[in-house]
Amino acid sequence: MSSPTPNSSIDTEFEIWLKSQISQLSIDTLKSSVITCTACGEVSGTYMIEYQGNRSRYSPGDAYAFLKFIAETQPIASLPEPYKTLPNSR
Repeated sequence: MSSPTPNSSIDTEFEIWLKSQISQLSIDTLKSSVITCTACGEVSGTYMIEYQGNRSRYSPGDAYAFLKFIAETQPIASLPEPYKTLPNSR
């Protein structure tokens, strides 16, 4: 059995889609106190993600899976006190 030949067009489209998904999920998961270094993905090919005081490096596929997991399973963290109320407008 021969191994499949990579399709560079599909691979490129997939990479673009994956980066886009990670960028959107990194925004969505900010509500759950997850910080994602998306620039790390551009520079080193891995994403640095900080969650609950732990910082880890993930491959693009693992970063997507982790962020998707957090987005779908974790409650949204409450905002710090200064952000809960708006200043009085006069």
